[in-house]
Amino acid sequence: MNIKQLNQLPITDFLSKIGIEPSYKRGESQWYVSPIREPEHSPSFKVNTAINRWYDYALMQGGKLFDLAERLYPNQDANSLIEKVKDLFLFEQQIPNPSFLAKPIWQSVTEKPVLAAAITINEVKPLGNNPVITSYLESRGIPLNIAIPYCQEVYYQLEDKKYFAAGFENRSGGYELRNAYFKGSSSPKDITHIENGAKSICVAEGFMDFLSLLTLQKHIHPIRSDFLVLNSVSLADRSLDLLQRYRSIFLYLDHDNAGKKTQEKFQLAGLKTVDASIIYKQYKDVNDYLVSQKSSQKELKKQQTFKKSGGLHL
Repeated sequence: MNIKQLNQLPITDFLSKIGIEPSYKRGESQWYVSPIREPEHSPSFKVNTAINRWYDYALMQGGKLFDLAERLYPNQDANSLIEKVKDLFLFEQQIPNPSFLAKPIWQSVTEKPVLAAAITINEVKPLGNNPVITSYLESRGIPLNIAIPYCQEVYYQLEDKKYFAAGFENRSGGYELRNAYFKGSSSPKDITHIENGAKSICVAEGFMDFLSLLTLQKHIHPIRSDFLVLNSVSLADRSLDLLQRYRSIFLYLDHDNAGKKTQEKFQLAGLKTVDASIIYKQYKDVNDYLVSQKSSQKELKKQQTFKKSGGLHL
């Protein structure tokens, strides 16, 4: 498949396969909550099914399917994008129940917030079977081999609808759930403690930050440490007794008010903490830093390839 062939695939089918359904339809136009911006209150992303084109009225930008895929997966090169889209269309043919394809919890702009207790876990599988979940992790800069020991494919249900996501288990058996269009958790909500027999511990807010740390360190040297994933800064109090056991506590928290307050809480509890967030001081969190680094590396490789080719030939 090449870009021209890819652009012949229906944009509405592509959106449905990655979990995006229209808020409403009007003639040849299907209107969506924009998938390439922060969630909005009124759908302003239109797909014209007659000409197979999309347009985001807030951004005043639009185009064909490949253009949309580039916006959704900015860290992928052209070949990777083509493979990703091809896998999505092939994947649907391989599963018996198309309703298992990820669909956003906010299918309409009036949807109520999802409570953890409302989520039912139907099945948990090892990572690597579902290309949509694998692609999501890759879009966050996380290689599959890094995620496999700690994450699973979680197939869950909300009322009568089925979804799937990357799942990260907490110490009480609940799961943090992430896909491209949903961030939530199943009950019970709790922290996750990963023990490696170390006397130091690294503390991260979410499991994407934890996996990002592992991804970053593999290029330098392994972090010989235990890990604590809060899964929410509101659960910081649950970790205080646990953290008292460690000689050194390295904090990889977000650069926001919640992160600062959590650091202050640990310090007031008498914990010997080190603010390790200095390594990503220009970024919101560890994952934001990782994605930026990967983008820079890809751009550098493109430039090196261009130079080796001798540049443009007339």
